[in-house]
Amino acid sequence: MKLITYAAIALIGITTGCAGPRAFTKGTYEDPKTIALLDDRFNENDMQLIAKKVVNSILEAPLHRPEPAIMLGKMRNRTTEHIDMVALSDKIKTALIQSGKVRFVDVTNRKDIATEYDYQQSGYVDPTQAKAPGKQTGSDMILTGTLSANVQEVGKEKLIYYKATFQLTDLTTSEIIWTDEKEIRKAYKKRSIGL
Repeated sequence: MKLITYAAIALIGITTGCAGPRAFTKGTYEDPKTIALLDDRFNENDMQLIAKKVVNSILEAPLHRPEPAIMLGKMRNRTTEHIDMVALSDKIKTALIQSGKVRFVDVTNRKDIATEYDYQQSGYVDPTQAKAPGKQTGSDMILTGTLSANVQEVGKEKLIYYKATFQLTDLTTSEIIWTDEKEIRKAYKKRSIGL
């Protein structure tokens, strides 16, 4: 009897060992613009849709001056998901700069730039090539944004609604000179996952 029990345990160990943990080991490159909804989370397609709407809307807006200098302000994530708002704002910034119709001032690296000014004025750098403070471009406006979400779930049905709102504020007058929003609504159905 003990022999049969040991044999059964060994057989279970062999069959479970063969199944083992699974890993994604083979992949292919995909077009980043391909829409793939593998789960019910915010994904790169949502980011692309929001960025495209914001960029097109800003480029079509009368901003009252040629090639305004924009600085990136706060990008707020008011959803319950972890969403990379820096990646979203970088996507918008990149497309706007590449359009050649707006300029961006570098807010993120201000401390590094100030440190570099100090170094270049220290005497180590050729005075004819040294950069000094006082000639930076001043921002004309600040771009801010908010992403919010609403989730409804009843039975096997789930609806997710995202709303991204962005605005440009004139730094001289503090007037909001442009604002727009992008809405995304996604529907999902629960189903059992077979082995």
